[in-house]
Amino acid sequence: MDEAILLLARKGALGRPVRITTAELGRLLGMSQQNASVRIRSLEMEGLAERSGNGIMLTRKASRALFSQFSMLKKLFEGGPIILHGKVVGGFKEGKFYMSLPGYRKAIEERLGFTPYPGTLNIEVSPEDLELRLELRTRKPIEIPGFSHKGKAYGPIEAYRCRVGGMEGAVIFPRRSQHGLSVVELIAPVHLMTELSLHIGSLVEVEVLPAS
Repeated sequence: MDEAILLLARKGALGRPVRITTAELGRLLGMSQQNASVRIRSLEMEGLAERSGNGIMLTRKASRALFSQFSMLKKLFEGGPIILHGKVVGGFKEGKFYMSLPGYRKAIEERLGFTPYPGTLNIEVSPEDLELRLELRTRKPIEIPGFSHKGKAYGPIEAYRCRVGGMEGAVIFPRRSQHGLSVVELIAPVHLMTELSLHIGSLVEVEVLPAS
């Protein structure tokens, strides 16, 4: 979050214009008056602040950004649910194979309490929620242990209980994954694409639940 926005918000610029010179702003931010002036112009160009004869006021866009940051920090410190938004994307067609392996199925039944449908739902997290996706990985996961099957070793999976469209499931992070930072995999006891009438490109909201 831009420190100039936080400073202006503390001065009361969320609800009304406030009078503050660029010299004062620069002093409070520990920068020159010239740099402070450039910072304000940048906020104006981004639609985050407006200047008038009455002073500087933060826009609704800035207010939303502040609230989003507050919500993320609140969840971080309180351990509440994390809400991820994204769209359904195609995968590498490996989820069906892995979720059909007896070692994973038995461990998921024991640790998560459901038998996984043989497949995963891949969600590309929106850019605005990538910080939340990173924050999720700082929380303690439910460990799905690895195993050996027909002479081949399969690595552990880290899981977090979740809900999507009212359906219970889990966000999973295999130890070895071909997906990048922006994609998360979901498992559930049902075929989520069918049950929720989803298709590639569908927008979804995933509520990742706090550890019980």
